[in-house]
Amino acid sequence: MALITVIYRGSLAENTGTRTEQLEAEKVQDVLRHVKKAYGATVYKQAKAMLIAVNGVSILQMKVFATTLADGDAVSFFPLAAGG
Repeated sequence: MALITVIYRGSLAENTGTRTEQLEAEKVQDVLRHVKKAYGATVYKQAKAMLIAVNGVSILQMKVFATTLADGDAVSFFPLAAGG
Protein backbone atom coordinates (compact mmCIF):
# COMPACT_ATOMS: atom_id res chain seq x y z
CA MET A 1 0.00 0.00 0.00
CA ALA A 2 1.14 3.51 -0.82
CA LEU A 3 0.58 6.64 1.26
CA ILE A 4 -1.12 9.08 -1.11
CA THR A 5 -2.86 12.45 -1.01
CA VAL A 6 -6.43 12.76 -2.27
CA ILE A 7 -7.51 16.19 -3.52
CA TYR A 8 -11.22 16.98 -3.78
CA ARG A 9 -12.36 19.96 -5.87
CA GLY A 10 -15.65 21.70 -6.50
CA SER A 11 -18.82 20.30 -4.97
CA LEU A 12 -16.96 17.11 -4.02
CA ALA A 13 -14.91 19.13 -1.51
CA GLU A 14 -18.16 20.49 -0.08
CA ASN A 15 -19.78 17.05 0.10
CA THR A 16 -16.78 15.41 1.79
CA GLY A 17 -16.17 18.36 4.10
CA THR A 18 -12.47 18.46 3.16
CA ARG A 19 -10.23 19.49 0.29
CA THR A 20 -7.42 17.02 0.96
CA GLU A 21 -6.76 13.89 2.93
CA GLN A 22 -4.07 11.25 3.11
CA LEU A 23 -4.74 7.55 2.96
CA GLU A 24 -3.16 4.27 2.03
CA ALA A 25 -4.21 2.81 -1.31
CA GLU A 26 -2.78 0.47 -3.91
CA LYS A 27 -4.95 1.51 -6.87
CA VAL A 28 -7.39 4.25 -7.84
CA GLN A 29 -10.26 1.81 -7.20
CA ASP A 30 -9.13 1.68 -3.53
CA VAL A 31 -9.53 5.46 -3.33
CA LEU A 32 -13.06 5.18 -4.71
CA ARG A 33 -13.88 2.43 -2.19
CA HIS A 34 -12.69 4.76 0.57
CA VAL A 35 -14.92 7.56 -0.75
CA LYS A 36 -17.94 5.25 -0.77
CA LYS A 37 -17.28 3.91 2.72
CA ALA A 38 -16.43 7.28 4.28
CA TYR A 39 -18.93 9.56 2.51
CA GLY A 40 -21.71 7.35 1.12
CA ALA A 41 -23.05 6.13 -2.20
CA THR A 42 -24.16 9.54 -3.51
CA VAL A 43 -20.72 11.11 -3.04
CA TYR A 44 -19.13 7.96 -4.50
CA LYS A 45 -21.24 8.28 -7.68
CA GLN A 46 -20.30 11.94 -7.94
CA ALA A 47 -16.59 11.14 -7.52
CA LYS A 48 -16.68 8.32 -10.07
CA ALA A 49 -18.23 10.64 -12.67
CA MET A 50 -15.48 13.27 -12.28
CA LEU A 51 -12.20 13.56 -14.14
CA ILE A 52 -9.72 11.65 -11.97
CA ALA A 53 -6.01 12.36 -12.31
CA VAL A 54 -2.88 10.88 -10.74
CA ASN A 55 -0.12 13.45 -10.46
CA GLY A 56 -1.93 15.61 -13.02
CA VAL A 57 -2.41 12.85 -15.63
CA SER A 58 -5.91 11.58 -16.39
CA ILE A 59 -6.44 7.94 -15.44
CA LEU A 60 -8.04 7.54 -18.88
CA GLN A 61 -4.48 7.65 -20.25
CA MET A 62 -3.42 4.91 -17.84
CA LYS A 63 -5.23 1.84 -16.55
CA VAL A 64 -8.36 3.75 -15.47
CA PHE A 65 -9.52 2.51 -12.03
CA ALA A 66 -6.80 -0.19 -11.97
CA THR A 67 -4.07 2.48 -12.12
CA THR A 68 -1.40 1.57 -9.54
CA LEU A 69 -0.39 4.20 -6.99
CA ALA A 70 3.02 4.86 -5.41
CA ASP A 71 4.06 6.63 -2.21
CA GLY A 72 3.61 10.38 -2.55
CA ASP A 73 1.17 10.25 -5.47
CA ALA A 74 -1.68 12.77 -5.60
CA VAL A 75 -5.10 11.61 -6.77
CA SER A 76 -7.25 14.57 -7.79
CA PHE A 77 -10.96 14.75 -8.58
CA PHE A 78 -11.90 17.52 -11.04
CA PRO A 79 -15.45 18.58 -11.91
CA LEU A 80 -16.35 18.13 -15.56
CA ALA A 81 -16.93 21.32 -17.51
CA ALA A 82 -18.74 21.83 -20.77
CA GLY A 83 -19.26 24.75 -23.05
CA GLY A 84 -17.46 26.61 -25.71
